[in-house]
Amino acid sequence: MIPDCKAVLFDFDGTLADSSEGIFKSLIYAFQCDGKPAPDDATLRKFIGPPIYDSFKTLFGYQDDKIDWMIEKYRERYRKTGYLETKIYDGIPALLKTLRENGFKIATASSKPTVFIEQILKEHGLYEYFDYIGGTQFDNISSDKSVILKNAMASLGVTAQETVMVGDRLFDILGAKGAGVPCIAVLYGFGSRAEFLEYGAEYIVETPAEIETLLLGE
Repeated sequence: MIPDCKAVLFDFDGTLADSSEGIFKSLIYAFQCDGKPAPDDATLRKFIGPPIYDSFKTLFGYQDDKIDWMIEKYRERYRKTGYLETKIYDGIPALLKTLRENGFKIATASSKPTVFIEQILKEHGLYEYFDYIGGTQFDNISSDKSVILKNAMASLGVTAQETVMVGDRLFDILGAKGAGVPCIAVLYGFGSRAEFLEYGAEYIVETPAEIETLLLGE
């Protein structure tokens, strides 16, 4: 059991939801619009976790002005159909319900645009469980994940000692460390045990049920 925990911050893609289908298809659409072949699956998976702006820059070397164009093409499809292709992981609705019933404050802390997080949570009937939606805006500027966590904690009115982060990639672990918060890393998302051990996740779990056990001690 994690002592003194009152608030849980969730990453979104790969933690609350498997949004890979909509993300991958929208990325492929953007590359097609640019006259380029679709990246392989392993490369597409690397897009999930960091801000999309950073991925276009570091993975493909796009220049800043072209990145904005690629992101707009990606969102052109994602805002129409991509967000509807999201699947909530089994066990997440029950976990959120149990945490709420036990008095935890719940928020997202994600590099995904806030509007998309809200749309998906509402689509799946989960929006009511969240006290705060932490995400990014549409300015395409890279956001420091630790800042997103700190903003979420400030909005919830909790300290780092009362908070835990749940995520599936190294960016979540690093963001948590930057905010002074322990991280529960989930193996059912897009990260790996080796990644979690390398970046120093305090806890590693395989299922949402194990998150509940860590937080409630049952």
